[in-house]
This record gives sequence, structure tokens and C-alpha cells, in this order.
Amino acid sequence: MRQIAACARCGNQHRQTFCFAASKQCFKCHHIGHYARMCVFRPHQEIQKCKDVPQIKTKSKSQKERDMRRIKEYFDSKSLTRSLPFANLRDSAFKSCLDTTSILKCELTCFKQKLSLEQKKGESQTDEIKNLREQLLHFQSVSVENEKLRADVLRLQDNQKRQSVTVDNCQNHVKRINDLELYLQRKIDCIFDIQQKYEETATEKRQFFNENSILHFKVDEYYKQIGELNVKLKESESEKEQLRSTLNQRTVYQNQSRAFQPQFGYFR
Repeated sequence: MRQIAACARCGNQHRQTFCFAASKQCFKCHHIGHYARMCVFRPHQEIQKCKDVPQIKTKSKSQKERDMRRIKEYFDSKSLTRSLPFANLRDSAFKSCLDTTSILKCELTCFKQKLSLEQKKGESQTDEIKNLREQLLHFQSVSVENEKLRADVLRLQDNQKRQSVTVDNCQNHVKRINDLELYLQRKIDCIFDIQQKYEETATEKRQFFNENSILHFKVDEYYKQIGELNVKLKESESEKEQLRSTLNQRTVYQNQSRAFQPQFGYFR
């Protein structure tokens, strides 16, 4: 609860509506409205007697003017309370006018209202705490489910990547297989063409070999004929030489016979 400030008249803690020192007289300043312990005014300075000469301290004009100004301000501030109808009443009459039970009842009702408000605040805070706990549990369960879903999504993504990779690899392998089949067909066609050409060349080679063997046989025959012709040429050359030798002998003989003929006629 909020603490009540001390009263400026009596120094006790109570409500500002009523104070017992409002009708009392101060023993220091002799003014009505406060006790001496709560007096604001300065007390009369006592006369200090010296051993030789008594000395009396008096206030200056400025101090006196200041005190009078303060007193006027104080009475002006208290003029409102004096204008009230119960300001001139005594304490007993004023107490009889007031009822302490009503004051206590008011204080109790205020205190009960404050307690009820605090209880309502506490209940609302407990409800909020329960709601926050439920929300925390819900968020924790949701976070766990989110983690599971993330793990499942990552697994699905990995599987999709693997499947996509496998599909792409299969497509690439199929393309490569088709390309290899086409390449093999081309190579087979080339090999078939080469085999045909080889067979053709083999037949041509056989024909050429047969023709070559025939030509070799003919060449051998021609060589034999050439040998025979060479022999005949040698024989003809030998015969020519013999004929030449015979012709030379005849020419020599004729020349000799002409040399022995007479001058007048031929020798018969």
C-alpha cells in the first residue's frame, strides 16, 4: 500500500481531512494551527548575559521583513481552512461530528477493491502464463514436426536428384547404345563391302595367277624358240662366214687369173 505522508501540523501520519493540531496553540510562536515541534517560525532569541556587560542580540530589518512576509504567506494559505464552517469548532465537537467507523469502512472498501483488482490481475496473469505455456508446448511440437518435415523433404529431394540422375544416365546410355548400334551397322556394312571386294580381288588374283602361269608357260616357250633361233642365227652366221671366205678366195683367185692373162686377148 501507498504510505501516507507526515502531517505538517502534528507530525503524525493521518488523512488530511482532519488534524487535532488545527485548533491548538504553539508554545514557541503562540500561533494557532500547529504544535511546537512542527513550528516553522524561529523562537525568541534568549538574552545572553556576559560577565561584564549584558549583550542583547536583535534582528535586522531585512530579517524582520522576511519573517513578516513568511507569516503573511502562512496565514493566507490557512485562510481557506478558516473559512470552513467547522474551523471554529473545538476538538470534542468536531470528533462528535465525525464517525470513525465510516472512515474505517471506506478504508476497508478501498483496500478490498485494491485486493480484488490485484487478485484479478493475478488471475489474468496466471491465465496468460498458462496460455503462454500451452503456446510454448504447441510451438515445440510444431518445431519438432517442422524438423521431421524438413528431413523428409531433404530425403525426397535427394531421391528426386538420384532418380533424375539415373533417368538422365539411362537416357544418355540409351543414346550411346543407339549411336554404337549405328556405328556397328556402318562398320558391318563396311566389313561386308570389304569382304565382297576381297572376294572380287581374290577371284581377280586367281585369274591373274592363271594368266600369269599361262604367260610364264608362253614365255618359256618363247625363250625356247629364241634359243633355237639363236642357234640357227649362229649357224647362219657361220655359213655366212664360210660363204664370205669362199667369196674372198674366189675374188683372190680371179684377180690372180687376170694378172696372168696375155695382152692381146683373153686366155682361153
